[in-house]
Amino acid sequence: MRFRDPETNLRTTLQKIIKRAGLLPWPKLYHNLRSTRETELMESFPAHVVCGWIGNSEAVARKHYLQVTDDHFDRAIRGGAEAAQKAAQSAHAMERTEPQAELAAHEKTPVLPGVATTCDYLPLRPVPPRGVEPRFSG
Repeated sequence: MRFRDPETNLRTTLQKIIKRAGLLPWPKLYHNLRSTRETELMESFPAHVVCGWIGNSEAVARKHYLQVTDDHFDRAIRGGAEAAQKAAQSAHAMERTEPQAELAAHEKTPVLPGVATTCDYLPLRPVPPRGVEPRFSG
């Protein structure tokens, strides 16, 4: 019950503990501790659960407490390309596993009146050994 005593100053006590540990106290001690813990919890639990535990709303958490950490950047650098590749692969895999709709023969090759023309026969000619690019002299 000593922490409920209005005469007890927890901030001063925490600053003394930090100094004894050989560190410099940072600004907004309790706010930053709360912010760090809320950010950590959000990594593992849904936002509504964390906000219920911490005692604020999701809007307040987003505006005042949630942080972007060095670990977020590291994971993005390490796993960003891998995650994008996996997502692309799984999207294509989903497309391949779905059955294709059966179409009638006339639906597969639609007739476009007035646009379709006959194909003229083009004789096959060998490609010259020098390639198809024009030769320039000089």
